[in-house]
Amino acid sequence: MTELGKTITLRRGLGLAICMLIGTGILALPGLALDAGSVHEAVLGWFLISLVAIPLIQICSRLGLKFPSTSGLAGYAEEAVGPWGGYAVSYLVGGSFFFGLPAVALIGSEYMGQLFTLSEAGVALFAVFLVTLMLLSNLAGMKAISLINYMALAVLFLLISLLIGFNLDFFGSGVEIAKEAVNGNGNVDLDNVWKVTALLFWAFLGWENLSFSLGEIKDPEKNVPLLYWLSFALVTSIYILLALISSGASAAGVPLRGAAGLSGLVLFTPGGDLLVWLMVIVVAANACSWNFTASRLLYSGGRTGIFPAVFGKLSKRDIPVSSLVGLYVLSIILIIGSYFFKIPVSAMILLVNQNFVFLYAFIIVAYWKTETGWRKWVFSALSLVSVSFLVSSFTWDVVFPIFLVGFGYYRFLGKKRPLKTLPSGKDLPLCEDSPELPCLTRH
Repeated sequence: MTELGKTITLRRGLGLAICMLIGTGILALPGLALDAGSVHEAVLGWFLISLVAIPLIQICSRLGLKFPSTSGLAGYAEEAVGPWGGYAVSYLVGGSFFFGLPAVALIGSEYMGQLFTLSEAGVALFAVFLVTLMLLSNLAGMKAISLINYMALAVLFLLISLLIGFNLDFFGSGVEIAKEAVNGNGNVDLDNVWKVTALLFWAFLGWENLSFSLGEIKDPEKNVPLLYWLSFALVTSIYILLALISSGASAAGVPLRGAAGLSGLVLFTPGGDLLVWLMVIVVAANACSWNFTASRLLYSGGRTGIFPAVFGKLSKRDIPVSSLVGLYVLSIILIIGSYFFKIPVSAMILLVNQNFVFLYAFIIVAYWKTETGWRKWVFSALSLVSVSFLVSSFTWDVVFPIFLVGFGYYRFLGKKRPLKTLPSGKDLPLCEDSPELPCLTRH
């Protein structure tokens, strides 16, 4: 392969990585960070999570190079603790989807609430509409989801460009706020800084899944680490730039708090109301893709015995209808519950992040067992510090991921027999296995 061919391959991999890593988080997290803390605490949270992620990126990079396969997280977990790790990871990821799906729908409905000044009940009803759209689009098949995602991906990058380009006036004041925060000035409470940082971990989920697509990377020893670090640099730069602009705008009195916070910036951007509509479209497409991936996880687990067998069935059109319907019902229940019990979107995001902190514990163990030399000790220790920091202030809610890991182990003990397959031998593709799906499925 020529150098030009390698460059094209790397560019494609970089494009896939960015698509996987930028989703609803880019629209929701700047406002949620300002809702969880002051402008100084929000900026510190963004800086801290960027630092905390560095050793985790190194570990994912090394494991992705060693195990470039579609097994992904399950493969890492089995490398770490044996076959039962795949069961534990499946339940942790499944538990993340159960809360992540309604969270994404609620983010979109909060933007719609900003546009039409909806009541809390109206926001909840629109979230139900979005999960209904998730179900119908997935029942239409992969081609429909693929088309929706390509359109939404283009819209997302247009939105980011417009929001940054027309709000650079706030960047300078955001930099001043950052200087004050780093120098110990300003309104800073360390507990709030931790809360913001833990919330922002949502922005850095996705690198652990890049292994799905690494088998096709040419010259992997050179290009796989380059892919991880370039994508990290680009994605982090976009997030930090938006965080500084948002902090500067918030300090100037622009209302930016909450999951739909960035809607405040459209006041300074041409076509303001239209941009909010485009934001809702991006979130809706993101929700559809989340549902696509979650249904494939349930189907795969139902087929192998990890999840109940009812989820391992296909319709005549090879669509996992039972998985999609199960996710739909659960999402509606959680949306209604969030309305009646006043559960904020940030609480759901924190639950998802917490599950992934536990997932990274499996990844760190896998790295420690397979790495050699000084990197093994240095990056294992640094990653352990990062994970410990993120989990340090979680309280009773750590019961949820511990329960999921324990239940996965229990299911493994009850299923110690050869994995069953469907008579048809069909296996549904995951988002990461499908070249026609751009994977706008993460946060």
